[in-house]
Amino acid sequence: MNPATSPSVTASAAASSKRFAGAQELRPYVIVGDIGKGSFATVYKGYHEETHQQVAVKTVVTDKLSSKLFENLQSEIQILKSLSHRHITRLIDIIRAEKNVYLIMEFCAGGDLTNYIKKRGRVDGLQYVPSPGAPPQYYPHPLTGGLDEVVVRSFLRQLARALKFLRHRNLIHRDIKPQNLLLNPALPEELARGHPLGVPILKVADFGFARSLPNAMMAETLCGSPLYMAPEILRYEKYDAKADLWSVGAVLYEMAVGKPPFRANNHIELLKKIEHAKSIKFPDEDISPRKHPAHTGKEEPLVVPEDIKQLIRTLLKRQPAERSSFDEFFNSNALAKSKFPRPKDMEI
Repeated sequence: MNPATSPSVTASAAASSKRFAGAQELRPYVIVGDIGKGSFATVYKGYHEETHQQVAVKTVVTDKLSSKLFENLQSEIQILKSLSHRHITRLIDIIRAEKNVYLIMEFCAGGDLTNYIKKRGRVDGLQYVPSPGAPPQYYPHPLTGGLDEVVVRSFLRQLARALKFLRHRNLIHRDIKPQNLLLNPALPEELARGHPLGVPILKVADFGFARSLPNAMMAETLCGSPLYMAPEILRYEKYDAKADLWSVGAVLYEMAVGKPPFRANNHIELLKKIEHAKSIKFPDEDISPRKHPAHTGKEEPLVVPEDIKQLIRTLLKRQPAERSSFDEFFNSNALAKSKFPRPKDMEI
């Protein structure tokens, strides 16, 4: 039985739809629960009542938007309409009502990368079968620190594919962060193409801040999430598409280490930490005798591969002119070493 049509889910959907003020204007889509709420939109889980396709419904109350935010919404819709890529969440439908706009998006069953890191990959919907007849299991990650190296490399490669697609279209995302990187279980045909078994498919989401920005142009709007925001944006300077590369470096660091490279209570303090940092440090480097695991009783920090460290350091250069270019990023050793061979005979 399709989960969207089982008695318990149908009853839950009916109750959710009654609580949801826009239930009638949203048809043929039915709301079954909440996914998350942002400053300008609420995202619900739903399904199409005829096809039973699961969807994410991004709901924006348009009469509460400033003219600038309304322009951003219109821009997001136009950009999403133009995008079709396996590592970018797909826009399925748009419903415009008197006070609301509903973006019907591809549903990602594994949630976001933030939750995946926090739960060490033990996320409902992301179990996999390691071999025929074996019970489903979660991908094994270290108990602390960063994610398993295979997963880090796969996520890096998938994110790079999405970014390459955006650059070919002169698009800058401006809000790359773990919360905007959504996960799905890999399909059999993706595994047949060589995708690592048990590793989720990563998709870039939320194009609310995205805009067209050809290589020669600069932007100057403060937008994005401070923890992953390039220092030139924090300094209120003009910036180009390289700002996305800083964000990729910050996300890659968090995947490899388990926490963001810089943390602070506000963007001013964050900028100070970035400016005062002499270099990017990793937990497996410069362990003093007093802090050695043999004395503290703690586990040894996960060793981050040198090619990943090198890439992170080239992406997290404070000055954009010193930061890796897109071509250098796409041709980096870390990405070259993150290719997985296509299986010759794979049982799925």
